[in-house]
Amino acid sequence: MGCCGQTTGRLTISQADIDNGLKLRVEYSGGRTVRVIGSITGATYSFSGVARVQDIDPRDAPAILRDSRFRLKSVARPAERA
Repeated sequence: MGCCGQTTGRLTISQADIDNGLKLRVEYSGGRTVRVIGSITGATYSFSGVARVQDIDPRDAPAILRDSRFRLKSVARPAERA
């Protein structure tokens, strides 16, 4: 149950969303540079104290978001990533 105007729920992403370029914006709370290799795509994502927010493939997100230094910031639809 949400509180104070907040909503809770699950984010559902379809294969069509992935095929159309949908990405998830993930924010890093650490200070040192870290490179994370996506468990599904094998893509390398580089985060640092300066580059805290990266767009990642949604298929790689579950493994990355298990680490408490990372949090989902937003959904980046292709038109928003210009």
